[in-house]
Amino acid sequence: MIDNYSVKAFESGDKRLPSLVCLHGMTGDSNSFWELKEYLIEDFHIILLDLPGHGGTDPFELEEDYGFTTLAKWIFKGIHSLVNGTFYIMGHSWGADLALHIARSFPDRVEGLVLIDGGFVFPEMVEGYTKEKALSDWKEYIEASKYDSWDEVTRTYQEYTTKPWNKKLDSIISPNFIKAEDQYILKAHRQSLLATVKAFYSGPCSTTYKHVECPVLLFHATIPKKDSSRQKGIRKIKNKLRKIKVIGIENTKHNIHWDTPERVASEVRVWRKEMK
Repeated sequence: MIDNYSVKAFESGDKRLPSLVCLHGMTGDSNSFWELKEYLIEDFHIILLDLPGHGGTDPFELEEDYGFTTLAKWIFKGIHSLVNGTFYIMGHSWGADLALHIARSFPDRVEGLVLIDGGFVFPEMVEGYTKEKALSDWKEYIEASKYDSWDEVTRTYQEYTTKPWNKKLDSIISPNFIKAEDQYILKAHRQSLLATVKAFYSGPCSTTYKHVECPVLLFHATIPKKDSSRQKGIRKIKNKLRKIKVIGIENTKHNIHWDTPERVASEVRVWRKEMK
């Protein structure tokens, strides 16, 4: 429990190792890191959290609590209850933005950040993409996320990864859906998703850059090959953060940790050695 909200968390690995807190993206849950976790279990004490309105964690009652500064402080309370010292954060997409905000608010506790295709693009680098348009698109996406069969779900999600579909990917996404009235429906709480979209506009990731003191490892997707928003975002974050390493892994889409979990884990180990 954190502030009377039920929270689902998972711990794995030797607690004597450095702690790595993993924060997933919108519509997902902690299972997003399940395969990657197996490649890092000898290096870290791993903590997986379901964020509010996702997986097994309650949604917030108030929309404003999804604001990045407020949510970062709420997440930190949960981390603090599990970790006494410093820790690393790995965030994918939305989770990457949250990682930056936690590092901003608690610089003495965060050893380093691993950002997986997040924290540098949406919404600032997407030219002309207003909050109203983003909310409209998300409402449409949520409404469309109803499938008549599991095969239809996997066909859709195959477009989100370069890896051929397999049982591990199935186990990663299956908790993101509930079955109701003979349909598979997105489990993530609708109002949580829309409140999060608004939070991106009220507290964009770039507002954290000058306050982030720890080393940062940024992975970015390379598909599509030409993406002006991603390139602008990479240039800005490289210019603003003092200790950043940027890696683009070939043949990867937004879910880089699904596409190449072994490579991601290997690069994280190299980066940590370079920090010492």
